[in-house]
Amino acid sequence: MWLAIDIGNTNIHIGIFEDDVLHSSYSVKSEISRPLLENLEKILNPAAITKPQAVVISSVNPKTEVFVIEYIQKHFFVNPQFIGKDIPIPMVVLTDQPEKVGMDRLVNALAAFERTKSWTIVIDAGTAITIDVINDRGAFMGGIIAPGMGISSKALHYYTALLPEIPITKPKSILGKNTEGAINSGIYWGTVGMVSRLISMLCDELKCQPAIIATGGDAQLLASEIRLITAVLPNLALGGIKIAYKKNLPSNLRN
Repeated sequence: MWLAIDIGNTNIHIGIFEDDVLHSSYSVKSEISRPLLENLEKILNPAAITKPQAVVISSVNPKTEVFVIEYIQKHFFVNPQFIGKDIPIPMVVLTDQPEKVGMDRLVNALAAFERTKSWTIVIDAGTAITIDVINDRGAFMGGIIAPGMGISSKALHYYTALLPEIPITKPKSILGKNTEGAINSGIYWGTVGMVSRLISMLCDELKCQPAIIATGGDAQLLASEIRLITAVLPNLALGGIKIAYKKNLPSNLRN
């Protein structure tokens, strides 16, 4: 048994693997707090699960990363390995500064291409919305980063005197009948329109119709209105961590 952990800005995704098979997965809020510790104690309880052979982490959240490392070391006496530091990403990155591309984007891209083996667009709809392109040889070509729906709502509340912060859902109508409805409609339909238009522009520039895969907390919300999305895969990042980890093992230990 080994653990894959994807530490994001809003959520931590934990996968418990038996060899190549994802046995179970969990998602918890990544804010350092008592609830985070309690959730880790429930999911990764040394009394309930065996000591992992390895713990492999992909992280874009340094503060929470330290918290998780300390928990793993204290309870399992294992030093986690990090994607990008201890384990290289087995993917060519064709950007101006490959070393600055977020590990979350790369593990998503790795898992998506493993599934499609062709030109692919990956949409990660989380705290930020990333739209990334992988070519037909499996190289990461670059992408787009935009605000996610949640932080758009937070920004409206923070930078105005009277507008509330609200959770974003799919509206029944585009026409908001109150302040909350107007905000919800603006952020939801604005995001759908933005992502749809960006996909269209990318397809025109690439001169092909890539496979389009969505992941992240708001992926299903977007996919319900963006028909070009061919699959919604909540555990895409865990799959990318698995691929990188397995390819880095000595050949006699790979399945």
